[in-house]
Amino acid sequence: MKFNYDLEFKNNATNDFWKQNIPLIEYCETLGISVPHYCYHKNLSISGNCRMCLVELKNSPKPIVSCAMNAKSCLANGTVYTNSSLVKKARENVLEFLLLNHPLDCPICDQGGECDLQDQSLFFGLTKKRFYSFKRVVLDKNIGPIVKTVMTRCIHCTRCVRFATEIAGVEDIGMFGRGLQSEIGTYVEKIFQSELSGNVIDLCPVGALTSKPYPFVNRSWELKSVTSIDFSDGFGVPIQLFIKNNQIIKILPGYDRTAYKTNWISDKTRFSFDGMFSPEKIIYSFIDNNKKNSFINVSWQKLFKEFFFTLYFQNHLLKHVYQPHQVTVCLGKNTSLEVLNLVNTLTQRYPFFKLRQSESHNIDVDLEHNYCLNSNLNSSKLLTSNTCLLIGINPRYEGSKLNLKLRSRFLKGNFNIIQIGSLVNLTFSNTNVGSNTNILKSLIEGNNLFCQEFVNSLNPFFISNTELFKRKDSLNLVKMLNLLGKHINLFSQTNNRNHLNILNLDLNDAGFANFANLKTIKNKDFKDSTGIYFINNSFSTSNIKKLVSLRLLNFFQDYGHNAKILITQSSNLDVKLTAQLRRSFNLNNHLHLPNTVFFETSGTYINTEGNINKVTKVIAAQKQTKSDWQVIRKILSYSKKMLFVTNFVKKNKIVFNSNSVYNFKNYIGFQYYAVSNLNNLAFRLLKKIAKCHIETSKFKPKRKRFYNSQLRFWLNDFFIDGKDFNSKYSSTMIQCSKLSRLNNTNFKF
Repeated sequence: MKFNYDLEFKNNATNDFWKQNIPLIEYCETLGISVPHYCYHKNLSISGNCRMCLVELKNSPKPIVSCAMNAKSCLANGTVYTNSSLVKKARENVLEFLLLNHPLDCPICDQGGECDLQDQSLFFGLTKKRFYSFKRVVLDKNIGPIVKTVMTRCIHCTRCVRFATEIAGVEDIGMFGRGLQSEIGTYVEKIFQSELSGNVIDLCPVGALTSKPYPFVNRSWELKSVTSIDFSDGFGVPIQLFIKNNQIIKILPGYDRTAYKTNWISDKTRFSFDGMFSPEKIIYSFIDNNKKNSFINVSWQKLFKEFFFTLYFQNHLLKHVYQPHQVTVCLGKNTSLEVLNLVNTLTQRYPFFKLRQSESHNIDVDLEHNYCLNSNLNSSKLLTSNTCLLIGINPRYEGSKLNLKLRSRFLKGNFNIIQIGSLVNLTFSNTNVGSNTNILKSLIEGNNLFCQEFVNSLNPFFISNTELFKRKDSLNLVKMLNLLGKHINLFSQTNNRNHLNILNLDLNDAGFANFANLKTIKNKDFKDSTGIYFINNSFSTSNIKKLVSLRLLNFFQDYGHNAKILITQSSNLDVKLTAQLRRSFNLNNHLHLPNTVFFETSGTYINTEGNINKVTKVIAAQKQTKSDWQVIRKILSYSKKMLFVTNFVKKNKIVFNSNSVYNFKNYIGFQYYAVSNLNNLAFRLLKKIAKCHIETSKFKPKRKRFYNSQLRFWLNDFFIDGKDFNSKYSSTMIQCSKLSRLNNTNFKF
């Protein structure tokens, strides 16, 4: 941090930004002039209690505090000096008081090397000491498994207090005591229970609040910094990875170029990466055929031979008895776009490979706004809106970035939030009108009191999540919501056409919808397939658990043949659920292909806002693991050595089979190529693809049927239950989950 400026501001400054009612310190930062401070942070309000940001105003008898003074009042009446001799002497005196009780334990402090107090002591500090009394000692507080406290180092800047109050919405931290007995803490001993609690580690300018899972590990100058994206939700916010010796040491928030500021990240983003590299991670391939030599490490060459010899013989044998031959490939939602297209190439070359997805997803993928978060969180659409309807969604745990934006808009005033679903604490006031679909029906029919709220509001919007599309009546519910938007446009005269916003929960959920609307794996796929191939899947999903339970209850009929093969391609494997699946569906042979985790591979993903995120490989793969792209490429190369009977004539032709015009439009739009020779479709491509509107029918809409059931939340535990299947192997997340369950239930675990 550099403060060697000899600048002065006059009232004839070329930048008119100072005429606004902003603090003087904020205006200095916009001009690139660093003013030392502790009480001010660009994402928080100003407390004005550290007095380190003193500047000199001409004709003023004493220095002024730049974070507590208005830039307009200062610059309009005189000249401001930021580096005069009076300012330097005043800052030296303030720093001497800050160091009065601060311990000199920099060699053992985790903040060493990235501490603001060290930089300013080097620049403003004195070489001699004038206070010889004992330093004050404050007892440390236990505020959870995330944040480690050494409260003797605290300088009472109150950044953590203002973060908990303004951003996190959990008013647990405060200052108690007066004078020399002032302390930062929770007063009553309790845990700082928030999904954003780890951000106070970055906010603390000294070593009072540091990372508890990262004690005495490394210094900042020993680490290499690499940018990447968040893997735990559908937003993919930028993050910073710190790497040493091919290991990820810690994760910090990255700079968001769309919002021009450093974003907040959740505790799962910050600390769940150790679940990817846990001892349960599988780094060797194996074959399990219920014999003595099962679970023995085998080479990739032997593994692919075993795989294709089995497929080859089953292909020929089943062809003789006229039984259908099929290999079902079940894809997980965290698969990158490159792997999706390569698997599609495999299915086009050999049609007996059938693509499926593990969870049901009854979604209309004809238009992009049907499955994306259309209201950009950084646009004026959210800022100008004054009504929001949440339908069966908990944005606090499903998308913390969305919840932060809603809370920020709520704090500005004139913003009503109506919620349909279970009661939940969203850290801001909202009106819960029930959890039954009849409430939604009454809203659309105009028989609800809140209908006037929508009619009289400006730019209202609805937010739901992809869990809504697991219902069998999801398409009818979406049509009903679109009808509600049509009525709002008719009576309120707004120009907003796309009221419905869908929050995607997986990293590449929107990429899947852009790719194709894959069918869900069902009992028929298990019955007709000679092999089931799971890529980046977990058997703990609700659909697969339901199929296994129904099979164990003998709900389905017996199968014709038992010589089936199970292929899993993932970094972790739940042994208990895998054994249940094999036993229930007569899967004799089990081949496991170990793949790399998120940070060990490169790929492209589409987030819930429709933005494309490209990720590069940051650490080398371990032992025998390979990326999904390499494994599918090997399968394609080995398949050339086999002569399959099923697709003998057309196996050298790979074509894109378009089932509808909109799917083809999405495909060519996804490639980002200019299409000039398709005259019957070119008119859609002359405009923006996302602005493609369909003429509404002039006739009365037909009746919609839906189930009279409740909209329940799917997420029971934020720390270990999400769509990323690595968090349940993280030791830090397990500790957070235990404390969360202990505080939220009446039973001890």
